[in-house]
Amino acid sequence: MRPPRQVLALVTAVAGAMAVACSSAGAQGGTIEALPGPVPEDAEFREAPDDAPSAPEFELELLDGEMVKMSELWEERPVVLVFFEAWCEPCGELQPGLNDVVDDYRDVVTFIGVAGYSEPDELREYVDEHDVGYPVGTDPDGSRWLKYGVSEPPLLALVSQGGALLRGWPGGITESDLRAYIDEYAVAHPHP
Repeated sequence: MRPPRQVLALVTAVAGAMAVACSSAGAQGGTIEALPGPVPEDAEFREAPDDAPSAPEFELELLDGEMVKMSELWEERPVVLVFFEAWCEPCGELQPGLNDVVDDYRDVVTFIGVAGYSEPDELREYVDEHDVGYPVGTDPDGSRWLKYGVSEPPLLALVSQGGALLRGWPGGITESDLRAYIDEYAVAHPHP
């Protein structure tokens, strides 16, 4: 006996809705919803070197209008700041590897994108096109970029739990090198 058409239609609709929901996980990218949840109980973070300078503090308005304060983020766990622009080709080339690192370290490291002069619509397009899975905000006056010495994108900066500036990479960094630095300087356990 074949199931009635209504049951088949319902099953198809539910399956379609689930597929859309699962595939739109990256749609949270750029917004506060992409921040990680609570720090895992087994997470262990490395102490910053004594001579590491304090990371410059700032607040950032995300694409959804929410404000985040960097010191509140690095109080809980290390932070990787990603300074980029929507029009930046090297940024787009680095993004797939960065996305892989974000996926693996999502629970123990916060990633935040800081765009300079790109318009919010351009940023949303970049976030969607490149499947960015972390919050993204704008720095329209360039003050946040200036605090980190960013003259052109991309630049990534690693901040320890507690707010010490561990390292910056003008021009970006490879996926494997970023993983190595996070493991060596920021996250003791768990390693992905």
